[in-house]
Amino acid sequence: MADFMMDMLMADKYLDHRYPMPEGKFFPLPDEAFASKWAAWLEGRNIGFPGDVCALLSEPGVRVWLEATPAGGIPVVYAEDRRVFEKLTVILSAKDEERTLPASVNAFTVPAKHPGFAGHRVICLAKAGYSALSCEDVGIEGLEDDEWMEKSAAIRLRHECCHYFTLRVLGGMKNHALDEVIADCVGQLSAFGRYSASLQRKFFGLKDGSVLQGGRLKFYMEKLPEGAIPLVCRKVEEALDSLEKYLGKIDEAASEARGPELIVKLATLGLVGIAELER
Repeated sequence: MADFMMDMLMADKYLDHRYPMPEGKFFPLPDEAFASKWAAWLEGRNIGFPGDVCALLSEPGVRVWLEATPAGGIPVVYAEDRRVFEKLTVILSAKDEERTLPASVNAFTVPAKHPGFAGHRVICLAKAGYSALSCEDVGIEGLEDDEWMEKSAAIRLRHECCHYFTLRVLGGMKNHALDEVIADCVGQLSAFGRYSASLQRKFFGLKDGSVLQGGRLKFYMEKLPEGAIPLVCRKVEEALDSLEKYLGKIDEAASEARGPELIVKLATLGLVGIAELER
């Protein structure tokens, strides 16, 4: 009984995560200072980027651009080779060795800590099916392999731009189920124009209140005791179903469906609040 009560307390504490309502924010926000340095680099001007970073940015199959977002412009690095993606995230984070990442993790918004590069925020993307799912895994009628890769890239980009938004506008971003629910929601809306709870379950590896082996959601609950995970999973599933119903009622022209307003609403509600949207 004591263990169960502790699991409940840990699950409740995890589910309490939500963001405070921002004050005085008008979109789009001005670019952060580092954006001008990336714009200069993209124009071919030598501005002293670290050599190891430049070498990776110049690898075959790597594309770099400055993405305009409601939170300001942010550099994006897209790597077709996952090896380059992993090396880049390690170097920008000033790590001594590469992390072992789940196959379902193919994107990061990195607050750079590299010497001489600190303060930059960079979106790093790898080419892969979203959440390591194949077109067959996704099971959307009429969706072809090439189209699924395009959709995956769109979801991944908007997902990471959402993290940048919460970081700059709401004061932080976490490896947390709430942040992932919101970011994937924005990604789905961008790629498909609608939101599907069943598709999101596949993205998370959720089934019948638990996370499948290798499921992406487990990565964001790694600090929870095993007994607390099913309690959180059930609340996440409630939130996904509620979000699908809620978004299904919003006209595409409504401001809440256009990005910043939706992110703020969901982030300040938290998972428990999202789950109660349609009760």
